[in-house]
Amino acid sequence: MYKIQRDPFDGSENLILRISDSTFITKGSGSTGSRGYIQFLQDAKTIGIATCVEGPTVGVTTDYKEARKAEYPPLEDQLDKIYHSGVNAWKADIKVIKDKYPKTQVGVTTVAAVPSWVQTEVNLLIKNEYLQAVERLKEPRIKLGTPYTESTWDSSQRKYVDQIRYKDVPDPTSPAVVKDEEQRDAAQATIDRTPQSIIDSINT
Repeated sequence: MYKIQRDPFDGSENLILRISDSTFITKGSGSTGSRGYIQFLQDAKTIGIATCVEGPTVGVTTDYKEARKAEYPPLEDQLDKIYHSGVNAWKADIKVIKDKYPKTQVGVTTVAAVPSWVQTEVNLLIKNEYLQAVERLKEPRIKLGTPYTESTWDSSQRKYVDQIRYKDVPDPTSPAVVKDEEQRDAAQATIDRTPQSIIDSINT
């Protein structure tokens, strides 16, 4: 869980508090940010911004019990007030505090929306991962072997046509083939889960 904080110096909402260990993370820029910032973006992307990121606190209302307790004089002073001025004078002083903080005042923390830059940065991360996955799938598939071009006669077209053939097909259980297939599957999964809106933004 993360909470966006306002920078006390310039008022910007560029500080990120990682609540688990009370660590402050400074907003970066995509892959150039700190390790903590990159992890923040990954968590926001994977878990969801609405689930793991909270906006900055913009106001806090103290519960009436806590507010009254903070303003009540020490017990010794209250007893001294009763002794010297009487119970009615003491009651008058206490009533001022009770009226100032009525029982209808409950503890409320007002939180602003998560800044729009968080979604923008997450979208950029998704876009970059999508582009990397597309490039990864363009690489030759190791399990097919070494590609080469062969011209063969196509009787329907009555001409020679170039076709891709493969040679030196490797053992499908070899570590290189297994690793290549795992990486290709991961790349395809990245492409499959990329929102269409991100893909459209790339294509346009």
